[in-house]
Amino acid sequence: MKIFKGVLFFAVMLAAVSVFAAQVFTGLDYLKLDKRQRVQVVKNAKSDLAKEGVIVRKDPTFYCRSLDSLYANNPNMKKEEFAKVLKTIIIMEYDWDQRGVDKDALARQWLGEDTYRANKARVVKK
Repeated sequence: MKIFKGVLFFAVMLAAVSVFAAQVFTGLDYLKLDKRQRVQVVKNAKSDLAKEGVIVRKDPTFYCRSLDSLYANNPNMKKEEFAKVLKTIIIMEYDWDQRGVDKDALARQWLGEDTYRANKARVVKK
């Protein structure tokens, strides 16, 4: 019975944290999850994006490390909507692959000119 309750709780958590759903899921919510659950949240986000025609190629663990670092270095970001933060990181990594969408133009539009230029310089250095 104890195992069943744990599995049920985990299933409910996964259903509740579809990050592109109507309810707001923040960085604070993400940080309450264990590592395995965080990876699953990012996998769910990638799946949701795929349904919208967006392919994200990098591994969910890459994005979890990026998110964990971002939240550790920028505590004010924890209150922001998780989906927007994740989308920003995906775009900054030039990993937002959608038919008919130019990655550079998307980055410029989403990030704004100053952040776009700083990010472009970061990406070129890699």
